[in-house]
Amino acid sequence: MKAILILNPESGNTKIKISPLLKWTFKRLENTVKEISTPKITAQELIKEVRENCNKENISLDTEFTKYPKHAVELAKAARDKYDMIIVAGGDGTINEVINGIGQSKIILAIIPFGSTNVLALELGIPFDVKEASKLIGQGKKLRIDLGYAQTDEVARYFTMMADVGFVPKLIEGVNLKVKKRLGNLAYLFAGIQQLLKYKWQNIHVKHKTYSVGYFVIVSNIKDYAGEYQIAQKASINDGFLDLVVINRKSFWAIIKFIFLISIGKSNKFLKEEYYQIKEAYIYSKHKMLVQIDGELLGTAPVAVRVVPKALTVMVKR
Repeated sequence: MKAILILNPESGNTKIKISPLLKWTFKRLENTVKEISTPKITAQELIKEVRENCNKENISLDTEFTKYPKHAVELAKAARDKYDMIIVAGGDGTINEVINGIGQSKIILAIIPFGSTNVLALELGIPFDVKEASKLIGQGKKLRIDLGYAQTDEVARYFTMMADVGFVPKLIEGVNLKVKKRLGNLAYLFAGIQQLLKYKWQNIHVKHKTYSVGYFVIVSNIKDYAGEYQIAQKASINDGFLDLVVINRKSFWAIIKFIFLISIGKSNKFLKEEYYQIKEAYIYSKHKMLVQIDGELLGTAPVAVRVVPKALTVMVKR
């Protein structure tokens, strides 16, 4: 068996330095950030751990480092017909790139959480300890999962977790990458507060098995959003559906609650008015609306989304 390790050397543990007052105020948020962040380990230590586990399983291993944005897509595309397994070490962004290189193929994906955020690993129950995650390479269970597929006028990509139209993509656009590297999810809280003061809430339209209109639209493949906030309580990553949440015109203050509660890791208890399980949807607006998938900007609406059932094999715990 042949495997290739694709590693993002820029990933790693987020260093959070905040004042005692903020530590007290955002204690819940601090714990959430720690939970979905990777324990401190160097890239060389990670490679050593992965190689040792591959040797135990008689798996020959090659290693590639990502060198620029979207490089992991290129590496994964080049590897999909040459290897039996791709092992990806990085955060959700790097994992999304690899998936866009291998979606709907027979190659097996093993995930080593190694980023500032690792929500997909949390959803799949993959250990955040590198040593334990590496054991899944040979000893884990193969799980066939669904992918989402989002297509704008400019680009199309797979997603594993969610696609958003509206406020959160605008928030992501406004987050400074250096601040994100230093503060992790805290950067989104501070950017969210700034965006709330100037963001113009406009109608977003959704054609699906019926018709919806709202201020903010989320299409989710998993239950959790940004780690601990449960946005789609019925969602499953292998049920053949995507879960659509529309915060509508009657629920403006729900948006404010959503931003605050997602920041402190509270469960969703109020977004129940517009919730559907769908196979596909078409989202558009008369105004310019950004679209994000898995925490990365995709482009602008209109965007067509659909589920791709059982599109990828991932190693998870038995």
